[in-house]
Amino acid sequence: MKKVLVYFIIGFSLLSCKGQNEEFNDYISNFQEIKLPFLIDRRDSINRFYVREVLQSIPLNYIKQFVCEDSMHCDYDPSKYMYDYRYKFKMYSNFIVTFVSKGKDKGKTCYDFDLGETLLIVYSKDGKIIDEKSIAKDNDCWLSSIWVTDDSIKIQQIKVIELSDFNDINKELDCEIETKIYQIGDNGYINLIKTEPIKRGVLIFDKNIDDFILKQ
Repeated sequence: MKKVLVYFIIGFSLLSCKGQNEEFNDYISNFQEIKLPFLIDRRDSINRFYVREVLQSIPLNYIKQFVCEDSMHCDYDPSKYMYDYRYKFKMYSNFIVTFVSKGKDKGKTCYDFDLGETLLIVYSKDGKIIDEKSIAKDNDCWLSSIWVTDDSIKIQQIKVIELSDFNDINKELDCEIETKIYQIGDNGYINLIKTEPIKRGVLIFDKNIDDFILKQ
């Protein structure tokens, strides 16, 4: 009887693992695989005003399984938050690195209204979350660019600080520029290795891309 029970437990565990692996394989297959180096900017964001294309939403069950590190503290309410597939690449043959877009359309200021975040998530090959960080923001008051290479992920985050002329695209906008560099370690954890001092800059509107860029 004990042997039968042991075999039942082992069999159930194997079936559970197989089912989870199949779900992860389905989940991860929806990301666009990229070759490095690669640039991600806010036109790759979930933000509907800047995105280049209609993004594919992540189903709620996959959000809970593969996006939320802690199901007890997870922004998965579909009436408030949206999650979309973006990009993936493999690292060290042991890890799968993804960029997920997280969006919300409600907020009290321009800094959190209609906000798109870029989540960096590192998985083991069997779909376990090793580490996860929100690394960039994009909306009317935030602009980001993410430069991904073999050995680092460099984020330039721009914050608009001159809001009085915000609705006039012909006006220059004062901004702050912060640059951070991350590395993914041999253990799969995301490490912040450098934060550059915040700089001041000016944004101007570029009609060619229908968006603001830094004035050179």
